[in-house]
Amino acid sequence: MKIGILGGTGLIGKAFIEEANKRGHRFRVFSRQKSIPKSLASYPEIEFVSCILPQSSDLEGLDAILNLVGEPIAGVRWTEERKKLISTSRVDFTRGLVARIQDVKQPPKVFLNASAVGYYGMTETIHPSYSESSLPGDDFLAKLCVEWENQTTPLEKQGIRTILLRTGIVLSPKGGALEKMIPPFLMGVGGAIASGKQGMSWIHIKDFVNATLHLMTKDSASGAYNMVSPHPTSNAEFSKQLAKTLKRPNLFKVPSFAIQALFGEGSVVVTKGQYVVPERLLQSGYEFQFQNLEGALSNLLQKN
Repeated sequence: MKIGILGGTGLIGKAFIEEANKRGHRFRVFSRQKSIPKSLASYPEIEFVSCILPQSSDLEGLDAILNLVGEPIAGVRWTEERKKLISTSRVDFTRGLVARIQDVKQPPKVFLNASAVGYYGMTETIHPSYSESSLPGDDFLAKLCVEWENQTTPLEKQGIRTILLRTGIVLSPKGGALEKMIPPFLMGVGGAIASGKQGMSWIHIKDFVNATLHLMTKDSASGAYNMVSPHPTSNAEFSKQLAKTLKRPNLFKVPSFAIQALFGEGSVVVTKGQYVVPERLLQSGYEFQFQNLEGALSNLLQKN
């Protein structure tokens, strides 16, 4: 397939291109960067388009389009300006991209758009796991995800197979949440955050990439899919397993007020969470390489 990817220069995008290239897929990468990163330049037949938003002519000749664009949500203070940027980088960007795709003479067969498990709302407590049929929450992130996903409706009506990737915490030592969690544990001061009961719905980066390729190439796949492992865990259990994998103590606990002092409203990303399961992904026939947290962290962090 010829795949157009937006957000291809980020952590997940690079991993996706690396694996898909091995399977013979070709790429057209759209990025705000002025030139193609060295890490991508070596791939054969890769095309690079520097732009903020592609023109319809840039999207011609693609079999699939994968949109991973979005400003960071975690680890930043949610000022009103930041919240607006978080929203516009997702909702407005996707709306603009969908409009451009609608004008393509030969539109892609499938469009995959990032979303997040924040769709279900966030809580500090343990609760029954959410599946794709669960109702959305009513907090900032949930409302954002609903509006974000709604921007793809015109493509569905046009008959383009549309997939919504409701993504959890993507585990990789090269970036994202896990990279930020490792240093405190290595220094011996790691531990649970806030109540420790909040859910962490995670997925190994290899499973995210493989599951995305699975859905992209499966003609019957459409709609929302929870991109998480079948076994979500609490923050306390995640911290315990991370400490065990790194062979470090798990003695400290970071109180809510300390996180709130740093990030204000944005602290909810770590002090709250949700338990989510990939019901539709499993029904689609996808087989996880890393179902359990112990195996996932061992693969990512233990040196052979």
